[in-house]
Amino acid sequence: MPGAAAAADPYNRPMRTRLVAAVAAGKAATALSRRLGLGAGSNFPGRVVLRLYPRALEDMASRLERGCVLVTGTNGKTTTSNLLASMLREAGLRPVHNRVGANLITGITAALAQSSDLRGEPRGDIGLFEVDEATLPAAVRRLRPRMVIVTNLFRDQLDRYGELETLAGKMDGALRELEPGSVVLLNADDPLVASLGKDSPASIRYYGIESAEAAEGVLRHAADSKHCRVCGAPLAFTAHFFGHMGKYSCSRCGTARPFPHFSATRVELRGTEGTSVTVSTPSWRASLSLPIPGLYNVHNLLAALGGALLLGLGREEVERGVRGYVTAFGRGERIPLEGRDIFLVLSKNPTGFNEVIRTVRGEGKDLVVLAALNDRIADGRDVSWIWDVDFEELAPLPRVLVAFDTARRMKYAGMDTARIEVRGDLREALRAALAHAREGETVFALTTYTATLELRRILTRMGAAPGLWEGGSS
Repeated sequence: MPGAAAAADPYNRPMRTRLVAAVAAGKAATALSRRLGLGAGSNFPGRVVLRLYPRALEDMASRLERGCVLVTGTNGKTTTSNLLASMLREAGLRPVHNRVGANLITGITAALAQSSDLRGEPRGDIGLFEVDEATLPAAVRRLRPRMVIVTNLFRDQLDRYGELETLAGKMDGALRELEPGSVVLLNADDPLVASLGKDSPASIRYYGIESAEAAEGVLRHAADSKHCRVCGAPLAFTAHFFGHMGKYSCSRCGTARPFPHFSATRVELRGTEGTSVTVSTPSWRASLSLPIPGLYNVHNLLAALGGALLLGLGREEVERGVRGYVTAFGRGERIPLEGRDIFLVLSKNPTGFNEVIRTVRGEGKDLVVLAALNDRIADGRDVSWIWDVDFEELAPLPRVLVAFDTARRMKYAGMDTARIEVRGDLREALRAALAHAREGETVFALTTYTATLELRRILTRMGAAPGLWEGGSS
């Protein structure tokens, strides 16, 4: 077990002294980060720790009795890891978790330092870390995880990640570095993800959707992985769920979607209220009520459920974990303000945005929508991806759309410009949307990554939402 390394190789005095100093500095940096309002996504404390002691991450992680679990992929990392954390807590475990989404090496280090005592001893017994896709190779080398969960791979931040095949190759190489006895849990519905891990010494398991009712009629134009990774031939799909997710096979080489060990056999989408799901595992079936909307969150549920069962949890802990789940910030979060609700949902790439539009479409017409786009480094500086989003399906729905850098795209989607109100400041945009909403109505805030964080901070300062750091340590 990873935790055994600590007993076999105790700190020598210089190492202990450096770790103690680094952890103390990291805690101070975390307090400063909170005071300055950096909150979620801040990697600053981790940078401080690693600058003072470069091996701090390895040393702290080696003392986690039950090792580490990594959750990676384009979409769903935060929701999947938070769902899994809820299940682990119901089993009496104490996960050390970067729950607010700082998912680079520095963010993981910050989470470990914050959850450790001043000697660098973690107060938890298992590490549960959301990991940026491009960071996975470094995280595997440094953390030696017992499990890696891969959610999906979509076009996202091409200026940083590059093409999907390049990214998949790097992730595949990382999985080959896993130790025998470890486990990889993959999304069977994603052809690119399901192709990973063939040469890994780890055991491979899959999850996926089996419900025919959940499928759409056609493969959307924004779908990414439509060709066989083995031979390059076009894949044939018998069911399309969203993006390139579905049931597929290659007529040239015979590669096909693997049968999932953990599946959703019935899915009932209930708009923004959530989803009813019947899940099937190798040992039991159950009906669950997921308090977050969208078909993509069914995948997140299956990933968390599969991870929990592979870690030895039982059905009761899984069910209690789902019932007790609290929505992660900006992932279908409903925030009351001035007699209205703000429905805040992160939308950061074509497939994700299309699924959010699919969810909002279920709410009917005459809606108030706030749409905000940022092009900061964390969003990806190239925002041409918004032209691949099916905004044409959103255009008929709002009676008013308050736009923050999205007005031109909505105009070309066919929306009457008389129903588009442009604001150059996000706080002003929120105020305008609230003014247009009637008492008891919902403002649907569709925001990209840093716009979500910014809007969430505005809502916190207005007293409508708790701070991103509140609710316990990482």
